[in-house]
Amino acid sequence: MTGLPDVPFLLVLLFVALLGPALLVTRWADGPGAARRLLSRVLVWRFGLGRWAVVLLGMPALTLALAVASGTLGSPDGGWMVEAGWYLLNTLVIGALLANLWEETAWGGFAQTRLMARHGLAVGSLLTALPFAAIHVPMQFGSDKTWSQIWVGLLVLFATAPIYRYLLGMHLLDTRGSILAIGVQHAAWNAAGNLDAVDGEWQVVTAAVLLTVLVAAGRRVWHPESRPWGREAEKAAAATWTDGFSRRTGTTEQS
Repeated sequence: MTGLPDVPFLLVLLFVALLGPALLVTRWADGPGAARRLLSRVLVWRFGLGRWAVVLLGMPALTLALAVASGTLGSPDGGWMVEAGWYLLNTLVIGALLANLWEETAWGGFAQTRLMARHGLAVGSLLTALPFAAIHVPMQFGSDKTWSQIWVGLLVLFATAPIYRYLLGMHLLDTRGSILAIGVQHAAWNAAGNLDAVDGEWQVVTAAVLLTVLVAAGRRVWHPESRPWGREAEKAAAATWTDGFSRRTGTTEQS
């Protein structure tokens, strides 16, 4: 045991074990200014309202819809306004601002970007998912969990990680590499899993799968000409995010 509170310890782990090495390797591999360019992608916010709706509201909307359909939706203790307020606070401040933006700077901005630049969306997402899932394994070992629950949790973790990284990879392609988009999406998943009105954990996992399918389908029918299509186009798009990205932080998309 470390003797440290969980949250401070996790934040130290985040900045020391993930973000720090990502910035150092970026500087070493790409030269002066590269780490600054990576961090500048956290500020890329000018993408369409449709994309903002997806990353901020998609997960809670689908989670609540599944709870309604399965009869597992309850009434939150403080009422729906309080529930909505806590969701936004957990997503935009406690989640994204304090943790998930910096976590995704390492995972999405550094690792997945480079793997997509080499292998494209599908393979790059899968390769990112493996270490991403592995680093979350200790979280499955809660003190009150049985071994059967731990094994189920591990199975769900490794099964959903590639789907989740694929969703974030699509966001990266469609927002020209915005770490802000994937950081908020990451925080939204976490916050949707903590909704007081939903009884169970399977709803948020299923919601993530459904959201990935819906985003993938939407890319084909909503302004497909504005998106990188095909492995070579995906590789070329991802490669540009590590080269002079700060000159394009104001670019927009149609969705």
